Amino acid sequence: MARWYRDGEGYPRFSDSDELVHRWKAEKRLGRPLIDGEVVHHKNRCKTDYSDDNLWVFKNQSKHDRTHRSDKERYGFW
Repeated sequence: MARWYRDGEGYPRFSDSDELVHRWKAEKRLGRPLIDGEVVHHKNRCKTDYSDDNLWVFKNQSKHDRTHRSDKERYGFW
């Protein structure tokens, strides 16, 4: 089993490659590598929950930011 550590921003990364676990999981779910610019979002905001049903892939950072803005209006935090 691959080992991981939490980076300075709290995201799990594989120890052997420094790859972000949630991006790796998203690629496995999609069956393809992520395209440049695609952003993986944690629906429940928990950076260590990289279960398939918690990850949402956005085409770009702008679309991802829109979700955070609407969450801020809804929940009071970015």
